[in-house]
Formats: sequence, C-alpha cells, structure tokens
Amino acid sequence: MVMPQVAFMGAGARRSSALAFDHFLREMGRTRDYPRVQGTPAASAPIASATAGPPTVGSLRSFKVCADFTCSKFDNVGAKAQSVGQHIAIYVDTLAPSPGSSTSDLDSLKRVFDSRLYPLDTAVFGNISDIDSNTVVIVLMTNTVNKLVSKARCNAEGFIAGFFFSGDLAPGGVSSQFNNGEIFYSIVADPNGTLSCAHSVAGVRDGTGVTFTHEFQHMINFVEHVRVRGGNEEEGWLDEGLSKYAEEIAGRSYLPNDSLFSLYAFNDAYDAYQYLSTTQTSPLLIPADTGTLAEVGASWLFTRYIVDQFGDSLPGRLVQTTLIGAANVAARTGARFDSTIARWGLTNWVSDLPNFTAPPELKYKIWHFRSTFGQLNRNDPRDFPLPYPLVPPISGGHAVSLSGKLWAGSGAYVRVMQPPNGAAFTLQFSANGSAPVSPAIVPRLTVIRIR
Repeated sequence: MVMPQVAFMGAGARRSSALAFDHFLREMGRTRDYPRVQGTPAASAPIASATAGPPTVGSLRSFKVCADFTCSKFDNVGAKAQSVGQHIAIYVDTLAPSPGSSTSDLDSLKRVFDSRLYPLDTAVFGNISDIDSNTVVIVLMTNTVNKLVSKARCNAEGFIAGFFFSGDLAPGGVSSQFNNGEIFYSIVADPNGTLSCAHSVAGVRDGTGVTFTHEFQHMINFVEHVRVRGGNEEEGWLDEGLSKYAEEIAGRSYLPNDSLFSLYAFNDAYDAYQYLSTTQTSPLLIPADTGTLAEVGASWLFTRYIVDQFGDSLPGRLVQTTLIGAANVAARTGARFDSTIARWGLTNWVSDLPNFTAPPELKYKIWHFRSTFGQLNRNDPRDFPLPYPLVPPISGGHAVSLSGKLWAGSGAYVRVMQPPNGAAFTLQFSANGSAPVSPAIVPRLTVIRIR
C-alpha cells in the first residue's frame, strides 16, 4: 500500500495534547477512578429527554462535559439536537460561535456517521449499549472541547478534536452522575478562533469522522469488556492499536478514493514511521504514565500484523471478551505472546526487504511499508527524512556490541555482517557489561539469516 500524494500535507502536525488526554481517559477507565461532579449527588439523574427514543430535531438538552485535562471540573452545557439519523444524533452547543457549521454540514456528518462509520465499527468490533434508551449515539459538538487547550497550547502541542468519556457508561450507578448514555464529544467550528485556535467549518466537517471512528472503538471496547461481560477495560496499548486500526479500515472503505483513504489512514503511517525510527526506546506495552506517537505507532503496527496473520475476525474477538492485554492476544490467536512479538519484530525488518523472500509469518500482507515510506520520503523529506526509518547499526561478526535499556514488547536491531566461511561467534546477554540478566526480565534474542 502506497500513500497517495494528498497525504503529504501536514505530516508533522502536533498531536501531543490529544495523545496525552486520550491516554488519561483510558487510564481513568481502567482504574474506574472517576471524579465526583461538584454539587451533583452520585445517584442523581441527568437532565435528558422526557421520553425514550431518539431526540427530535430542535429539542434541547443539558450535558456535563469534562472541562480540563484531569476532568477535575465539568461544564454544564446546553445543546440543541441539530441532525438526527438512525444511529446518530448530533447536538450543537447553544453558545457555539458564529459562523459555525450549517445544517447541510451537520447533515453531511450525520450521513457519514450513520451509513459508514457506525455500521463499520459495530460490524468489526462489536455492539454498543443503549443505557439511555434513546436508540442513538450522541455526537455533542461543544465549546468545552475547544477550550480544553488554550490557544498557545494548541499552537504548540495541537488540539483535542474529540473524545469518549467512559464515566458516562460506567456500571454500578457511576454513570448517573455524568450523562448516563453513549456520547462522543467533539469540537465546534470556530473559524475566528474565539475559543482557542481556529477551526474552519470544512476542517471540522472533514476531520470529525476520523476522531469519531477512533473513539467509537474505545466506546465499543469498554461496553463489551465492562458492561456486557463485567470485566476490566482493555489495556491501553491494545485498545489504542484497535482504535488506530479502526481509522485505517474506515479509510479503506473509501477506496479507490485515495484522498479520503489518506484522510483516515495517514496518521497511522506517520506514527508507524516514528516507532520504526525509535524501536529501542519505544515500548509496545505502553506504561500507564507515558504515551508517545511512536508508541501509538507500535500499537497500530502490531495490531495490523496480527490481523494479517490471524484473520479479519480477530479485532472483534479481541474486543468481545473479558481477557485483556497479552493474555487476550495469546488466547485469541492461539499463539504464545512472546513468539508473536518476536515474529512481529523480525517482520518490521524483513517484510518487503529487497533481495529476500520473507516467509509468510514474517510479512505484512496489505501494506508494503518500504514502498509507502519511500514515497513519503520523496514527497516530504522534512517529516520523513529516510526512505525506510528502521536503520540497524552494522557490526562485523567478530565483535557485536549493543547496549541500552530493554522496553516491554520492543527492542533494538543490529545487522551482523559475516563473510563467507567466517569464524563462529557467541551472542550473549549481560547486565552492566558482565553480570547475568535478571531472570525476571525475560529478554529475547531473535536471529534471522537474510543472506
């Protein structure tokens, strides 16, 4: 798969604000450590439609919306139902700045959500709940999301386009202090930048679908793991990999329209490039207190690899279970997790390697990353400075030395160049240059001969 030229705009877009906030929300869902909304008793019900069923266009509702990076405060937001479909109802903040999204813009978004993204995500990952009995998922476009980042922070670190807050669906009565329903929160159009940095009507219209399909996977995953089966939320690294996969398959649904494919899948390729540039310092198993674009790239690449190897039904099987993390992957693939990781690590080097025929278990089957990154490098050498970002150091067979920290699920690469009939040599792990590595670490050395 080669990314079309339309994707080359804005490769270096800053997304650290969105990444940090998404990581925080997933960790909150994992720990169930939700804030208490000030002035709201835990058992109180939100202000909502008086009767079950979808809202009517023009009806008003009040929502509680996380208003800072730690959800330590919430805004009370009044919003009007502006566009209602079979699966989706779009509400817009009554205080949204003008000029904003028109009725035709909102109806266009509704059609994308209703006829493409909602059916695609539910078919691939699983079912969504309906705890508020309104038969729809609400898309709330509100000023509060814009204001999560200041204009200065937005310009430096990017913005938060939207999110899913698991407290709205948490069992045990927790959801009643929030909005007690299935809700995706989004920015509003603000072309004059009155709330934070500017967001054009076209930018919101075109970009919101990408964020929705990503966050909707998180929502389905939470419902299937927590509400349906009474388990724990999926570990962040795998949950994120599945959401990035959701972006990719949404883009593929538009092919052969390369422009729309790129709109959805470009960030996946960009993040993968960041990971392959820094495998030695980027864990796949993302720690709870970190999260970088490179680590997100690792999550998507690993998810893409196991889907290629174990079939298109795998994402749904990973979501519809009580198992999480490595145990989930091992159970659903029927393969030891450490063996799968080792093969994935080799695949990142040998899949599509020139003058080498990789075995089927060491291949990406849909993407041809050396071609993809080569084209990106030719068109945007600033953001993609190398034709292929993974460049292992080269050592002679008589003296191979590589040092550093081992990160969970990733590792360092080295190419050993040995002449024909060269003498045998020994490969050895050590800690601090001499002491044995602790058995608790369980390091792995994986070798493949390519010539």
